[in-house]
This record gives sequence, C-alpha cells and structure tokens, in this order.
Amino acid sequence: MDQGREAGVHRARRRPIRFRTQAAGWLAAAVALVLAGGCASRRDDDLYGMVLDVRTRQVWGTDPELRYRVHDVLEASCEQLGLDPSMLWGMTLRIEDGAIDCGPVENARGCTWRDAGTVAVSTTAWTTCEPPVPCVEDTPIPHELLHVAIGDPQHLDPRWNDQTLWRSLAARLARPDCSGDPPNLVW
Repeated sequence: MDQGREAGVHRARRRPIRFRTQAAGWLAAAVALVLAGGCASRRDDDLYGMVLDVRTRQVWGTDPELRYRVHDVLEASCEQLGLDPSMLWGMTLRIEDGAIDCGPVENARGCTWRDAGTVAVSTTAWTTCEPPVPCVEDTPIPHELLHVAIGDPQHLDPRWNDQTLWRSLAARLARPDCSGDPPNLVW
C-alpha cells in the first residue's frame, strides 16, 4: 500500500499539464473580459437604463444630439438632487406635446408614476401654453426626477422650494438656445 494512504492522507490525482494550461488560459481571458468591462468608458448617450419615448413635433425632438442632451440633464439632476441613477433603470422617460394627464393636477407639465416606471414631461412652457419650450433642458425632467427620488406628490419636502438647489441646477443646464427658466416650479 501507498504510505500516504496508510497515514490517512489522500493524494489528489494531478491533471495533465495541458488541461491546467487551458484552464488557466480560460480563467485569464475571463478575468480580462471582466476588467475591461469595468474599465470601459461610459457612453455619453447612456440614459442610466431609461427608455426614451419622444412624442413631440418640436424641432429639437429630432435633433441627433437629443440623447446626449437628455443624458446631461439626467446626470446633472441625479448629482444635484442626490438621486441614485440606478433608480432610473427600466423606467421610461416620455416627452410629449401638450398637457400631461396627472390625476387631480390640471394642465400638468409632468407626472411621475413610480410604480409604473414612467416619467412624462411636456414641451409646454412653464407659465403659458405657448410657445413650447425651446429645448429639452426646459422640460420639467429635474422636477420629475425628484419625484422619482422621494415621491412626495404633495410637494411638502423643503427641496421643492430651495432656490439655491434649483438655481445651481439651472446653471449646470444653461444653454444658449434655452429659456433660462428654473428647472423646478411647483404647481
């Protein structure tokens, strides 16, 4: 009998060198793939997993840069409002002309249905129905994203009226083709 077996020690059967080399190669390839994915540069048009549903006749709605601009609005809003962008994964952002049907709120410019995973914003101007907003940055996306973060359909949280918060966000979203209206008005 083998001395190792007599002592209660079981020696593992060694695999052929070729098998070990192949396994090490596959493992190295898998590790490289994972590392490359983790270090890949973020796409500028990444909407944090949101689906963009554009239903507007506004010229800017067909702008090839629209996804990039929406990305910038989402990024700045999430950072400014403290919204974890992973909360946007699987949601739909709908941009449409006219008022939004939002329950008891008449002529709403936006509405968030958290359970349904939908945020809808209007291209209608803040204080009048005409003219429509001149750019996507003028839609109430930031306002609706605060609803995604905290709910609060009654707008009771002090952030709704924090002018420093909203002015800072407006400064980040400022573009020459926009109105310059603050990104939040509470109805």
